[in-house]
Amino acid sequence: MNKLFTTAALVCALSFGFTSCSKDDDKGEENKLSDATAVTAIATIEIPAGAKVFYDFKTNTVQEEGKGMINLSGTYGSTLQNTSTANYKMGYFDKENTSIEKLTLSSVLSADIKLTDKLGIEFAGKNQPTKDPNWIIYDHENNYSVDAKPNRYVVLFKGEKLSATSDELYVIQAGKITALRGDATYNINFKKFLK
Repeated sequence: MNKLFTTAALVCALSFGFTSCSKDDDKGEENKLSDATAVTAIATIEIPAGAKVFYDFKTNTVQEEGKGMINLSGTYGSTLQNTSTANYKMGYFDKENTSIEKLTLSSVLSADIKLTDKLGIEFAGKNQPTKDPNWIIYDHENNYSVDAKPNRYVVLFKGEKLSATSDELYVIQAGKITALRGDATYNINFKKFLK
């Protein structure tokens, strides 16, 4: 009986030891963001005059107040603001001769990203200096058009700092913008990198 108890205790101790080793091995292989799992899409967001619209790029849907990653508000919805600062950090960078589809994870990680929680509108042709960083342009002199700022990309990421081990990364760029009588419709190109 004593031999049976000793054998059972030995088998139990060995099984705990192997289980422990297995968990340690899993920690060595961290999940990372990658180009292979990146998805490109277009978000179409309608902003009625004077409204604030909340949006979530993870689900690609309009959300209730306080539930979106960002919100659009102000003149023609031109103010893009991070509404989930406890979960996401936001910034922007400029990169010429590329598109959302062609951006790679390494090109985003090596970009000179300037952190901010808010981007606004640049008033072109009005000799009005813009203090805030911006992502779209209002061209007062050419048909009062609202256009994307060329080569400007906005990033939202989850994690302490942006790296391949961040939990989530979204790169967005304004596409076609239709603005009329205070209302606006944005087609925002975005690429999401998830683990």
